[in-house]
Amino acid sequence: MTSITDLVGFSRGMYSNWLWHRPLQLLVDAGEGVQIALGTSVFAPSWLAITHGHSDHVLGLPGLLAARRFGKGAQQKPLTIFHPRDSRGVDAVRQLMQTMYEGVEFPVTWVAMAPGDAQPMGKALTIEAIEARHNPGEPALAYRVVEERRRLRPEYQQHAQQAIEDLARRGQRDALMETVPHIVFAHSGDAMPLDPAAVRDADLLVHDATFLDATNRREPIHASTLEALDVARQSGARALVLNHLSVRYPRPAAIETLREQVAGTGYTGPVWLLDEGEFIAIAAGTAPGDA
Repeated sequence: MTSITDLVGFSRGMYSNWLWHRPLQLLVDAGEGVQIALGTSVFAPSWLAITHGHSDHVLGLPGLLAARRFGKGAQQKPLTIFHPRDSRGVDAVRQLMQTMYEGVEFPVTWVAMAPGDAQPMGKALTIEAIEARHNPGEPALAYRVVEERRRLRPEYQQHAQQAIEDLARRGQRDALMETVPHIVFAHSGDAMPLDPAAVRDADLLVHDATFLDATNRREPIHASTLEALDVARQSGARALVLNHLSVRYPRPAAIETLREQVAGTGYTGPVWLLDEGEFIAIAAGTAPGDA
């Protein structure tokens, strides 16, 4: 399970957004200032998943790559960057870097993705692109990281432990077990509510929560806090991080509203709000590392 202490991030809509998941070596988005915040950990990410090409999600990319390429450390460590296919924002940043750093080769692999695409993240994990509804002018993706796990087949789950052990000793271990996918992490990026089925039973869900009230939304491009909570409840996500809360809401009152909303939705997992660089505890639930 993921602990909140495994995460570092920053979220301020229209300014800078990114999230670093230490155990997965995965960075989601690259808003401005990401390389400064990561400091000596700037070389740690092996994977970067860009949700869409808006400036607050990609303008930190030149600084991040430059810090890895020219700083003291693992200058040749590969970085794989997943991004939405045909993203104008991503293409613009790549062109900018070609101009700024003409003749410099970066150890970067760019992987264009569309909903339904999947790419390996090492041996045990796969990152999958999920459909996300955001601004029609810029393709957007959500992502989930899936781990293949082994479990006892349903037809054996009521057997006594001794009977299972006897079958295993007789060489039937493979017949006893099945491989099942499990979502260890999911991130909506900037988006309307995700399909709960796409993030079913995720260990940790990070979801757009721009509006405290959906009636404040002029266009269908960002989720509300209640919608994000409902996705978490319906999907059975074990823990939830809300982000991208609009700066229009005074924070002390907004946090109190959030706590009231959690209490009224029936979602029982722990909830945090990533607000600028702080993870603010909204509801205790069951701590992600406890179960």
